[in-house]
Amino acid sequence: MGTETKTAEAAATTGPCYRLIYRSHSLLPAKDDAALAEILKVARAKNAGLGITGALMLYDHWFAQVLEGPQAAVETLYARIRADPRHDAIRLTEAGPVPKRQFEKWAMAVVAEHHEPDMPMVATTGGLAQGAPWRVSLEQEAILTRLRDLTRGYGRSA
Repeated sequence: MGTETKTAEAAATTGPCYRLIYRSHSLLPAKDDAALAEILKVARAKNAGLGITGALMLYDHWFAQVLEGPQAAVETLYARIRADPRHDAIRLTEAGPVPKRQFEKWAMAVVAEHHEPDMPMVATTGGLAQGAPWRVSLEQEAILTRLRDLTRGYGRSA
């Protein structure tokens, strides 16, 4: 592991944190778990090297994502997402500094009904598989509720 990667990973849990939340409509073909698994695998590797963590929720062809990390890295990643032809109807809902990360170990989850656990998704050679539900803090739950609302349509029209 190179020095730059170690430095970025150290910044993932220390240093200033910037949080960005957006939602977008997925243009990926329905039920293309293999494509989604590949995107997740590549994103996890790239994001770790940049010191970016977060959570991605999906429901009915809608994504809502929270990205946390160094401001320049998060904003550069968001610009790439905005230019990605696999997304449309992209809307930024929050961006700014925060006291600490809430999702340093998260990557992606299937959105559950309110007051039920979200299911982490694991990229496998066969596509995506569900893992065991996560325990969440009150701070995480507040943000996850916003992500659920964005994917369920409560925040889509604004």
